[in-house]
Amino acid sequence: MTNSSLAGCEAGGWLAQAKNLVEQEGTPFLCVYLDQKTRQFKLVADSESRKELRESEAFSELKEILSRTNEKKTKLQFYDDLCDAADAKSCRQLMPVESVKTNQETSLKVQMLLPHHSYDKLPVEILRIIFGYMTPTDLRNILLVSQTWKSVAEEPVLWTGFDLPDVCRRHVQALMMFSNLSLFSKLQHLALSEFFFKLKDEHVELFCDLGLSSIEISNIDLSEVSDQLLGRLVSGCKECVIKVLQDKHWGRPGVNKAISIISEIQDNSNLKSLELIHYDNLIMMATGEKRKMSLTYIPSDFLTRLFKKLDSLALENLLLSSDQLVLIFDHIANLSRFSFRGIHLNATQTTHLINIVGKTSQLKSLSLSEVNLDEIPVMDLAKAINKMETVDFEDVLMEANQIKEILLEIISGDSKMKNLSMTGIKNGINEDNLFDIDAVVFANAVNKLESVNFDGDLPETMIKEVFQVMSLGTNLKTLGTPSNQIAIDTFSNIAEVDPEVLAMALNNLQSVRFDFGGGDEADGCCCLSVAQMQAFFKQLSLKTKLKTILRKEHDDFAVQSNK
Repeated sequence: MTNSSLAGCEAGGWLAQAKNLVEQEGTPFLCVYLDQKTRQFKLVADSESRKELRESEAFSELKEILSRTNEKKTKLQFYDDLCDAADAKSCRQLMPVESVKTNQETSLKVQMLLPHHSYDKLPVEILRIIFGYMTPTDLRNILLVSQTWKSVAEEPVLWTGFDLPDVCRRHVQALMMFSNLSLFSKLQHLALSEFFFKLKDEHVELFCDLGLSSIEISNIDLSEVSDQLLGRLVSGCKECVIKVLQDKHWGRPGVNKAISIISEIQDNSNLKSLELIHYDNLIMMATGEKRKMSLTYIPSDFLTRLFKKLDSLALENLLLSSDQLVLIFDHIANLSRFSFRGIHLNATQTTHLINIVGKTSQLKSLSLSEVNLDEIPVMDLAKAINKMETVDFEDVLMEANQIKEILLEIISGDSKMKNLSMTGIKNGINEDNLFDIDAVVFANAVNKLESVNFDGDLPETMIKEVFQVMSLGTNLKTLGTPSNQIAIDTFSNIAEVDPEVLAMALNNLQSVRFDFGGGDEADGCCCLSVAQMQAFFKQLSLKTKLKTILRKEHDDFAVQSNK
């Protein structure tokens, strides 16, 4: 290569681009031109094409064509063509260029007109952000683009949630073939459920050394897989969910298998999050409660070793001994998230739980169901609950004055709470205690939060006050939880809210859901009036904070705000 050609490469000119096409992207490249300065024919090509061209008569013909063209001294135009190899006459003119006046001007124009393949030069940080918006399916294609893109796209954080293809659950041959592909090593999440063939040790062994981020075990027959191997598989994950359904047909992995898996989790496990959930709708006649999955014969010292490393723990519909409960409560201080649902507690145990919650500084999320909080002192409960960022109460016994004090703490600004869910809140005589809360207190408190979830049949005065405050300004981003929003048109008294007030209120949110009679709530009826819908869409076209409108079982669609 001449000095000028070498300079072209170092300067990032057209020769550098050609080199990048060949060496980085594997593109066959061939260019023959007559250097006007040296009067020499130059060949720029990939090694294989250069070899074949040198051995053929085509090279001589190309030199003759260039010589004849040069002798004519006619005005030249540049062509960037798409050609049919079978018919050279099919080339089409894309872009004529002014005649070349000087060698320097020629070089500049050629550099400007050659395609710019500069995406590889984007900073890695920018590529990582762009790739972060892509699905695993898209990333599989990205791996094939270039070495630079492949090196970024292979980063494990981008493959979060990548699970087995469905065909691998249906056919054992497909699973074995997929395990031999490089893409298999990208698995981050494993849903060990609903396989159409019976898993054996040899199949589970495939997943043990992948360094999975998370695993969910449910609806699967694992009778032919050893407990030790399953324990090893779970121990290598950071997050584990085990769901047990008490049913002779669909209850796999079964209570005994689930307990065996838990018992085999290794002391040096990577687990940071554990969810053990037991589903059973059978009501026991003696207690009037749902049947529980008993963990009472798991040694307490083992649970101590298991729980001490966890950051998140969720237990649902289980039977635990008093010693086990004490042990679990003692580890709450190490958790950031604690879910305790459908597990019987006596008054002393409940008081112990709330006292520990009130003292911890690390716990951010608390979920309780089927717990009696009505005997907890009002101020103690309010202080403890308002230290949480996320609180979920379902089917909990509470007195109206306890709820009011929690809400007043939120209004005062001393609360850390951002997300509150209260459904099925009852008092000792099975009455909905939200009905007894002052409407102004309730409305001002919930509008201080980022999300709030409550039963949809609130009194008319309370519904009106909530949307009145919301219309003036709110911290709320959505009604309901972010993963399960409340459909606005299912509130039983929503039709009584002034259309203009409702329109302003909803457009102060970031996300809103309408079912238009298509949901399960309120017998599938749309409780909004035509005037309310007209006012909402009118305000939407004028000024809104909304980013998303949801419709159940339909695709979400984004809303452009007018600035």
